[in-house]
Amino acid sequence: MTPIFKHLRACVFVLLSGLSQYASAIYIDINFSGSLSTSQQAVFTQAEQFWENTLTGYQPSINANALSNIVINAKGEAIDGAGGILGSAGPTYIWDIGGYILSSEGDMRFDTADLANLENNGTLESVIRHEMAHVLGFGVLWELNGVYVEGSGQYTGANALSLWQTEFGQSNATYIPIEAGGGPGTAEAHWDEVNFGSAATGILDEDNNDLRDELMTGWLNSNAFISDMTIASFVDIGYEVALSEVPVPAAAYLFLSALASLFYAKRKTNVLPL
Repeated sequence: MTPIFKHLRACVFVLLSGLSQYASAIYIDINFSGSLSTSQQAVFTQAEQFWENTLTGYQPSINANALSNIVINAKGEAIDGAGGILGSAGPTYIWDIGGYILSSEGDMRFDTADLANLENNGTLESVIRHEMAHVLGFGVLWELNGVYVEGSGQYTGANALSLWQTEFGQSNATYIPIEAGGGPGTAEAHWDEVNFGSAATGILDEDNNDLRDELMTGWLNSNAFISDMTIASFVDIGYEVALSEVPVPAAAYLFLSALASLFYAKRKTNVLPL
């Protein structure tokens, strides 16, 4: 196999099971650095465990034996003071394997001026789950996996689309609307909602949760939840998953509006036959 090495530029906002020959569990390794307290590191670990329990393996075409654990480098550092940019997250290395582009390593940075407040008001885990989802590929690896075309505002991945039709009652939909507002990092990397999350969308799931409160929209509100649609979107980019709509820790309005940054990801050479 000819080695492939390319650069990916990704601007990100700062997060159906089956048996296969190569399927295996997803393992995330977090490397901590900078000023992250023991209690804050524990919240990262909780978010890690959530995604490890939700992403249960890889699609059958992927030789999981060729993949290493997903590494996330989490760092607390001074950025711009309290109330400004809270942090940033994105993949830094990716795999091209089995017909999918998968995240292999990524960075998560949080402003030490904001970390204590996020932790004290109970929103830190929601923010970390959201950002970790981006490291794992949500919104960032859509184009490379053929489920989104830049500028279209239309997500077309079959698994998430099926849940959009059933879970949110959009039976005639041919795509899921993607956020166009919010500027770089927010636009084209989240499910669509009213700009700034300032009003309900009127699009409800089977439990009457409004789409505005879904964790992977562009602005995080209170009563946040993770839909099966979001979980199914990871199937579209190469994972196997456990579908289950789950609540997330309480989150405050607009906490994620500043979490945007530019990252470069390198495609790792795949040295095993696929």
